[in-house]
Amino acid sequence: MRLWLVLGILVLLLIVLLLILVMASSITVRMNLVLRSREHHAMVHIRLLYGLIDRRYEFPSRMEETGMEKEEDGTTMGSHGNANIEDGTEQKKKDRQKLGFKDFKLLVRATDGLKDWLIDTMSKVKLSGILWSSDVALDNAAETAVAAGALWGVKHTVLGWLSYHLKMKSVPELYVNPDFNGPPQFSTTFHCTAKVSVAKMMMAGLGLLIRVLKVKGGIRIWRNTLSRELS
Repeated sequence: MRLWLVLGILVLLLIVLLLILVMASSITVRMNLVLRSREHHAMVHIRLLYGLIDRRYEFPSRMEETGMEKEEDGTTMGSHGNANIEDGTEQKKKDRQKLGFKDFKLLVRATDGLKDWLIDTMSKVKLSGILWSSDVALDNAAETAVAAGALWGVKHTVLGWLSYHLKMKSVPELYVNPDFNGPPQFSTTFHCTAKVSVAKMMMAGLGLLIRVLKVKGGIRIWRNTLSRELS
């Protein structure tokens, strides 16, 4: 009997220790975004539970020259089956975008103060390692100079809004590189690291649940919406 009691206490202490370790851990998200004329590439690296969970997601969207050449030559349009498949895929993408926008409006109505919750949750996030560099060139030097100045204003406005709602742990590095002699072009790269504790995110999740429960039928709307998104 005493042996089972000791084992039970040890198991309970182990569970409590694991919970403390989990609550004391943090979620780190690193994001890289590249926007160029022929390339749109994003990488998100998520790390939590002291590296036990480490995931990397990449979202490339590249205009393949071979695909463009085939379309210009008409070789890809010769098969009606392929055209129908592409049309069906594009239609599905459009339907998902419309559904997502409608779902977001439903979730806003199904939550008591969703905007306030979002702002409060953002205040728990710490940002560091912000690097935002852009290259811009227009038809002539005067237009390029005006565009570079406007781009500086946009960047300072965005970073000012972020610094107001999030905690900045380091000074952002901003660059605007005007090219007065090059052909018209625009490219930008963005990198940042966001960090938040698991305990604060769990509290934020609990707060969201409470706000949803305050709205009649809120849980049902969230459940139905999420089930459609996952299906």
